[in-house]
Amino acid sequence: MRAAQARGLDGVCITEHDALWPLRDLERLASEMDFLVLRGMEVTTEVGHVLVYGASAHRPEMATLAELRAIVRAERAMMFLAHPSRKYGSLLPDDLGVYFDSVEAQNGTEGVLQNTDATRLAAGLSLPGIGGSDAHSVREVGVCATKFDGIVRNEDDLLLALRSGAFSAVKL
Repeated sequence: MRAAQARGLDGVCITEHDALWPLRDLERLASEMDFLVLRGMEVTTEVGHVLVYGASAHRPEMATLAELRAIVRAERAMMFLAHPSRKYGSLLPDDLGVYFDSVEAQNGTEGVLQNTDATRLAAGLSLPGIGGSDAHSVREVGVCATKFDGIVRNEDDLLLALRSGAFSAVKL
């Protein structure tokens, strides 16, 4: 949190692999740090990692893209293909727009070519891409981020902002 604050971020969204941090823990951390801390998940599927915002919990059936999409739609959550240049077991479906709300266009651990390809993919879907640090260490925090046109104060605001499309992926 200190690194995020030092780098000028207004908040962070922790997207743990296949888990959703307890809201109570994040609210306590946000209060202690006087900093916005939101939660999401990085769900592992047969086609790769998917960033999910607004879901209530991780469930084993989320491991398949079709089931994940059904759960996300039922909960009015959102899902974004994470670091789309990485290749996993199954090929991505041709109709990405049916499954994903968009893609992660800027990822802090990817290279320039991978991020350029991801940005083109988002543009090809006519969707704004999100940005994320994909931080697994302090030095990686805030390398890339999502810039919102409006103010995000909580998870509801985050979902509204993502649904509005009033955001962009940025490399800092």
